[in-house]
Order: sequence, then structure tokens, then C-alpha cells
Amino acid sequence: MKRLLVLVVALSTIGLGTVSTAQAQGAGRPGVTATEIKVGGLSSPMSVLNVPYADGFDGVNAYFDIINKKGGVYGKKLKLVAQLDDLGSPSGNIRAARSLVEEKKVFAVMPVMTNSFAGSAYLASKNVPTFGLNIDAGWCGTSTEHRAIEDAIAAGKYDELCNRSTLFGEKGSFICFSCGQIAPAYIALQKGVKRAALFTYTHSSSAACAEGTRAGFKQYGIDLVYEDTSLEFGFSDVSADVQALKDKKVDFVSTCMDFGGAFKISQGFKQAGGTGMTFYAPEGYRESTIKKYGSQLDGWFFGLGFVPWQSKVLPAGTKAYLKAMKQKGITPSEQSQAGWINANMFVDGLLKSGKDFTQASVVDAINSFTAFSANGMIPPQNWSNGHGPDTQACTAYVEAVNGKFVPRFGKPGQPLVCFPDNPRPPTLDDPYYLPAKTGTTTTTSAGS
Repeated sequence: MKRLLVLVVALSTIGLGTVSTAQAQGAGRPGVTATEIKVGGLSSPMSVLNVPYADGFDGVNAYFDIINKKGGVYGKKLKLVAQLDDLGSPSGNIRAARSLVEEKKVFAVMPVMTNSFAGSAYLASKNVPTFGLNIDAGWCGTSTEHRAIEDAIAAGKYDELCNRSTLFGEKGSFICFSCGQIAPAYIALQKGVKRAALFTYTHSSSAACAEGTRAGFKQYGIDLVYEDTSLEFGFSDVSADVQALKDKKVDFVSTCMDFGGAFKISQGFKQAGGTGMTFYAPEGYRESTIKKYGSQLDGWFFGLGFVPWQSKVLPAGTKAYLKAMKQKGITPSEQSQAGWINANMFVDGLLKSGKDFTQASVVDAINSFTAFSANGMIPPQNWSNGHGPDTQACTAYVEAVNGKFVPRFGKPGQPLVCFPDNPRPPTLDDPYYLPAKTGTTTTTSAGS
């Protein structure tokens, strides 16, 4: 199941879809010298949503360091030459994207770690291989094009595809924000809760997450008894919401916001004497978070589109990532891991392209991958079908318990809980589980 986030990413589906060969402008080798392959990225500042987007640079650099110590790619070292700040604004995002191509003259753009990807149209028009954190419709197309695919899915048509085949999100290029979200509903069903509440920001991405969460609750029989979609980032007064939670006897809260916003609601509820509440947050799975708040997060669940770091059986990719972060003294985060996955995909594309690689050949190489998993870190992605709706929705779940993240609902060595997707199942009674082992493609039914 993919994280739908907007920052926010509630899980959802790992989406992939149309493949078209990169055209003329992507046929060259800008940023490539006799000794280096230069890339550059952009991120939003912490002040935007209090999310460490810039951690993505750490992940890219860490992966590049490993490859460079082995001699690089075709004798060329990989170099992240620019780490631009888009100031958290659409115009800043576009300026940064243009600067990377026109001034820095990079071969590829990575990582793009932003809540809004306004520069996506420009990068797609230049056919520049682009990699990043997918939490925005821009990875697929314009908002109108993206919505058309969502509408097609609602009508039972699952073969409509995105037209930006040079953009590669770590969870695919397409996320159906309006589709019924599985993760919040699945947690509610597993916990046996009866009455749910939903909190979101007014931002469009948060509103899209809310649309999918509502649809999921309705589809899978969760009673949504209260919602507040009027919150602004940085809000402080939660007294009215807390009273509503108590009055309506809510026992499950789902959010479409950053961790900080969700935590304010959780703390307000507890400070008012509330107990027994289960919280779902699409963002906030970080070692720094659990270390800081400890048992205050008891009862919180997070949905992940990758193997949890606390799993007893870890795939090779996750082991390598965690080892690299430890060696560099960097606390792991979803953002740095996304950067690592981006870099892994880029290197795999270079290697498959051959020593005479071009931007176009790297794009075509990646779009031929049928089971990219970053050495087992994520559910296999089939990029050969392009950039559009996927056929399965997989999520790993963790619960905060006494200051630790504890994997939930999966099986030993199989932390990813999966369901068929597009169409989605009528019930969530029969998941299957994906192994964490690299190269394993068999699944285990819940009934086996």
C-alpha cells in the first residue's frame, strides 16, 4: 500500500504506469566529464511542514559514497553538485529546477524532496531523469491529467497512464489520492475500533488525503463521526476538537498532516483526561521522534511503504542503508532513505544503459525494470508498464510501544501487508504478505 501523504502521505498504492521513450532533449550527456557524473537536487526547508526534507541529500550522498569507493560507474565518480532550497514555494521550486538544468547543467535531478513539485512540468519537458519523494500529483502530470486518471479508476478503468515518463518517485509516479485509502481502515479494523475522527490541514494535498481516507472508511465500514478539515499549519488551540472527540466517543483518529500537528491533537486529548485512543499518522516515522517523545506516542500507528528498520529480518538494501547512516552519525529518516532509493535506481539505470549512456538511455533502462526493489527495501515496482495505477497495494505497519517502534500485522520475515489493487478488494479480510528477502516473489495468503 503506498503512502499517500501530502506530507501527508497516507498509504495508498504504489503507482506506476506509462512508458514513452525520452525524446531529443534527453539524448545528451550534460554533467558528464571524463571523471564525473554530476547530479543536483532540491528540497523544502523544515519551516514548511516541520519535515526534514533535506535529509534526502544525506541518502543520495551515502549511496554515492559506496559506489564511488568501488570505482564509480564506468570509472566516473558520482557527484551531488547542488543542494538547492526551493523556499517551500511553487515559484521557488520552478526556479530551483531551472537552475539545476540551465546553470548547474546536471545530468540528472535528485533528490527532489518537496511537498509541492511545481517544477515537474519544466523537468519533464527537458526529459531530464528526475528522482525524488513522490507526494505530489506533479510526478504524474498536471493536476487535471492526474485527476483524469483518478476519475478513470473510479469508473472502473485502470489503464490510463501518466505522461511524464522521465520522473521517478521512490514509490512510483502515480498515487491515487482520492481512492479509498486502505491503511487507516485496516488499522481500525485490526484494532476493533468503532468510531473514527479525521483531521487535516486546508492545504490541497491534505484535502486530497482526506478525500481518500473518507472513501476508505466508507468502503470498509468504519464509522467517521467527526472531522476537522479547517486546520492551518502551526495551529495551537485544539480545545474544541478535543471536546468533540470526547463527546462523540471517538476511539480512532486518522490524520492528514505532519507529525507535529497530529501530536498536538494527541497531547490535547490526553491532557484533557482522554484515554484509549488509537492514532494513525502518515508522517513521523523517525528514530529522532521516538527518542524524543517515547511513551507519549503509545497507541500511535504509522504506515510505511518499505520494510521497517525494526524488522527482525532485514533485506540487504535496508541493512546497507542503516549501516551507512550509522557510520556517518546520521539518524535514519524516511527522507534520507528515499534519497538512497533514488540513488540506487539511478545507478541501476546507468549500469543497464552501458558505458555510452545518455539521459534518454538511462530513462529507457529504468522504464524496462520489472521488479525494482532497492535490494528488498520496498515492494517490487514494475516500471515496464509505465507510470500509472499499480496492481497491488502494500504497507508495513509499526506501532509506538514504550519508546520503541514495533512492527505489526505482518508475518516473520514478511512485514509488508498487501492487497490486490485496481480494483481494490471489497473487504480487507484476506491480505497476503511480501517477504523482505531480495529476489523472492512468492506471497503468503492470510489463510495459509
